[in-house]
Amino acid sequence: MVRFTGSPDSDEDGSNEAADSSVAPVAFLFGAREEQPQAARHFAGPVAVPTLDTTGLTPEEVEQQELQLADLENLVVRALARKDLSEWQVTEILAANGVESSAFEGFLTIYRSKGYVDDYAFAEREIERLHRRKGFGRSQIQRELGAKRISQEIVSDVLTALDDDDELARALELAEKKAPSLLRLDRATAERRLSSFLQRKGYPSQVVRDAVSKTLVAGTSTVRFR
Repeated sequence: MVRFTGSPDSDEDGSNEAADSSVAPVAFLFGAREEQPQAARHFAGPVAVPTLDTTGLTPEEVEQQELQLADLENLVVRALARKDLSEWQVTEILAANGVESSAFEGFLTIYRSKGYVDDYAFAEREIERLHRRKGFGRSQIQRELGAKRISQEIVSDVLTALDDDDELARALELAEKKAPSLLRLDRATAERRLSSFLQRKGYPSQVVRDAVSKTLVAGTSTVRFR
């Protein structure tokens, strides 16, 4: 068993991904640590980072435990190099390599201090990817972040970056791209299909109605109906 104790020193706070290699299953025990709410941590100062407790261990045992910790950290770093991960996804990697759930927060404290994980920053990057690149609206973004166990407090905070005008502009852009595929339909069917398309993307009803009405204008040179 690898034992940790709370350190008086402080550093700056910084889908189940299968690991490409594994380490021997071990149980980890962390000592006392400072507790912080996740959303507040993004703005907080230094926190206490657990350090290895070598009391009563032989030099060989200390070296073995240090190697185990280094192996786990390397697994996490390699996984993060392949794909952006939430803190929960990182704990899935730890669990797959023998770390008990009671020790997750201790590992996350270390990884946060090194800048490997940060759910607030992750959520901000996901909004950029999901909204700007994939065209998702608020509700779909909330579902995507929730599936990666981002706290509702963080989700609510980062979604303030999306205002109503921004969301309508993105929905209108998507609707205009979709409209040419609806040209052979009657207007009612075109409206229904375009509305369903935007709803699946996670846009609220009012945004959907506005985007559809501005896109499917009868008699224009670009969109005509039977």
